[in-house]
Amino acid sequence: MDMNCVIVRRLRNGWGVTQQGNDWFLAEFSAWEDAFDYARSLAVACREAVVEGEDLYGRVAVRQVLSTDAGGVVSIRSLEVA
Repeated sequence: MDMNCVIVRRLRNGWGVTQQGNDWFLAEFSAWEDAFDYARSLAVACREAVVEGEDLYGRVAVRQVLSTDAGGVVSIRSLEVA
């Protein structure tokens, strides 16, 4: 099963949120934390998705899998970033 991947990337003056395979941003934020929170909210809406947060240099710094069960309970599992 293909899993959605939501990515937080550095923009010139802030942070953008996109999905893997898109060449445009869904939203832009001045703070990384706000962008990452928005990315997680998109992942929850997908029921199961990976969220990746890149650092200032474009390297993945955070990777989480978010899953929502039938009862609406959200699980977050952090994955090791190599």
